[in-house]
Amino acid sequence: MQTSPRKLTLIGFALASMGAAPVWSQPGTGRYSNVAIRQAPHPGARFSSGFMLCDEELYNGRWVNRYWTSTGQIKPDFHMEGQSQARAGLPLDSFQVGIEGQDLAGSWRWVRAEQSSVRNPDGLLVTIELSSTVRPISVKLQTLLHGGPVMVRWLEITNTGNKPTAITKASPWSGILWNTSGYKERIHEGAEAPFEVATAKYEEWGHEGAWEFNPVSNGTQTVSGTRGRSGWGHPSFFARNRATGEWFVASLGWSGNWTMHVTGVKDEAHDEARLFFDLGPSAADPVLRVIGPGETAKSPETHLLLMRADLDQVIQALHEHVRKNVLPPPVPGREYQVESNHRGYIVDHEDEAGIIREIDLAADVGAEEFLVDAGWFGPEPNRWWDNVGDWHAGPWLPNDLLPVREYARKKGLLFGLWVEIEAVGTASKLRKEHPDWLLTRNGKPVADGRLLDLANPQVAAWVESEIVRIIQKYDLDMFRLDYNSTAEEGGNRMKDGFLENTQWRHVEALYGIFDRVRKRFPRVIFQNCAGGGGRLDYGIMRRFQNTELSDWLRAPRGLKILNGMTWVLPPEILLRTFGTESDGLEDDGDVDVQLRTAMLSRPIFRGLSPTLEEFNPLLRERTRAAVERFKTTVRPIMISSLVYHHTPIVPMMGPSPWIVLEYATPDSTRAVVGLFRTSQSGDPIYHCIPRGLDFSRTYRVSFGNNGQIVQIPGNQLLLEGIPIRLEENLTSEMLVFEAK
Repeated sequence: MQTSPRKLTLIGFALASMGAAPVWSQPGTGRYSNVAIRQAPHPGARFSSGFMLCDEELYNGRWVNRYWTSTGQIKPDFHMEGQSQARAGLPLDSFQVGIEGQDLAGSWRWVRAEQSSVRNPDGLLVTIELSSTVRPISVKLQTLLHGGPVMVRWLEITNTGNKPTAITKASPWSGILWNTSGYKERIHEGAEAPFEVATAKYEEWGHEGAWEFNPVSNGTQTVSGTRGRSGWGHPSFFARNRATGEWFVASLGWSGNWTMHVTGVKDEAHDEARLFFDLGPSAADPVLRVIGPGETAKSPETHLLLMRADLDQVIQALHEHVRKNVLPPPVPGREYQVESNHRGYIVDHEDEAGIIREIDLAADVGAEEFLVDAGWFGPEPNRWWDNVGDWHAGPWLPNDLLPVREYARKKGLLFGLWVEIEAVGTASKLRKEHPDWLLTRNGKPVADGRLLDLANPQVAAWVESEIVRIIQKYDLDMFRLDYNSTAEEGGNRMKDGFLENTQWRHVEALYGIFDRVRKRFPRVIFQNCAGGGGRLDYGIMRRFQNTELSDWLRAPRGLKILNGMTWVLPPEILLRTFGTESDGLEDDGDVDVQLRTAMLSRPIFRGLSPTLEEFNPLLRERTRAAVERFKTTVRPIMISSLVYHHTPIVPMMGPSPWIVLEYATPDSTRAVVGLFRTSQSGDPIYHCIPRGLDFSRTYRVSFGNNGQIVQIPGNQLLLEGIPIRLEENLTSEMLVFEAK
């Protein structure tokens, strides 16, 4: 058969735009790290990671950004002559530190620079040390280069004086991102600005992943996390330069309150536009952290990406960074399990027989890990919310959890346990014995007195010892941390004459505890949960192998949460529920919608049936088939997948006709696409054009709904796609592509 010249042109275009994965996504290739340190005419450093390049210098006491490039190209010095002087007065400082209300910008002097190789994760660590001429403060700018399009920076702030002082502001990375000239001819006529920025719209439970783009022209966009944790939003922004085709993504690895500012300045007369940012921890009190004489405080980390790419490639680069450089490695032999959980039919009336029934159900459907969730501990009556803090099996489990653990292992399941270690309930013995351990604000308990104050070293030591005791006593395979209460503004106290907010110390203590505990128990899986998705930042995820999103799977919200949060976290670590724990879930979408939502992440089963005997045989068969499909097909694809968001922006609280997610292996040999009709609006036919395939291959395409299998050439799939018709709301299809 002859191919027309027009079709050849189309194929050539598509090969260029949608072909094999870019080199940065190929393991072991396309990596480059380097730093060039300058002493004259101004001290400075040029950081290179992959094609990402950042040039900074010390100018008039300010550590400022000279330029960024996304092409790896170095600007000649003669292009930079006079630039710093001409840009005086602009917010160019590449980091920010305030001490006792004084901004130290303009006071820095050069001390030294050094570089070293680090391991686990591998990278080039560059240390720039500066000292203030107006305060006894030194700062080490630690910049970590992994060789890809993401750099990581944090500050180490040291009090070199002889009396305590206070950090009142800290932004590990800030300054200018773009200085774009000649933008008018590159964007469409009438556009407000070349820049648009996406931030999380909400910070409430059940709303994470609601990214919203807004233009940033002459003004500042301010977004904060104010829930006493990083929040169900995310301390990240995605900035797009429509004039250059570039993206910046900044993400703060911090599990407390935070604030970001993104400022656009547009000079139409000179056809020039600039974008500035800062991002750091924030507090309702004057002081973030008191540091004593000789003491050093480490700031949160900022992860900064620069790429000239499309949104899919940006997200894939973030996933690669998170998988390789943020997450702890999976425990060998215990990776990405199908999990089951007892909370479905025996909530708040747990007993040994009931938990064993749940284990039987878990084993029957093919789960690989069983978790005893909230409700195993404390005094009578069994009210988990009030009993937290007393981490001993309740009277309703007279044999403790050991028989349950042994039964789970006999059934071939790993065994895990839920603990909300930062909480203390009204019924707990701990609260009565240690009222001084409660988190307080202005002398009054925070969150109805339900939170412990980890800024108190005595409390932090007890927390760590309890975690160790629980893991050892129950010989755990998995430890699940929850955090359900919101500290809002957090606690505070007088410290060395300063009113200090306690969040910095709390987060510092929490990170240190899990760094040590994880090192002590390398075979234990550590799972993160905070009322579902209340702490999903890169700081907490450095300590945990996987995490739950909001424990809300009701369609279509659960799908929207998964769709949005896979912008910043890879799908294989995100836990989603199938079962009856959430009221009304059984009515939201057909069984396939519910199962496939869980299958496109890491499934947790909660509430399959009251007993194995009452398990509807049709539902049982469908569930077992889905688990087998997940294990044999979806999971192997998903683990290192390139994620493609066919519907990247959907309204969290409004109707959207479709949500479509695609996971493809980096070598383009396999892919899975989940298509979900999420409202009655829009066209009932979705034209699915897969993005992660190879033009030169032929694919075996499996349709989940009717079981049909066809063979289709890759060029046909990538040019023409497959029309999927779903007439009714809350229905779905799952396509699997396997190269011949």
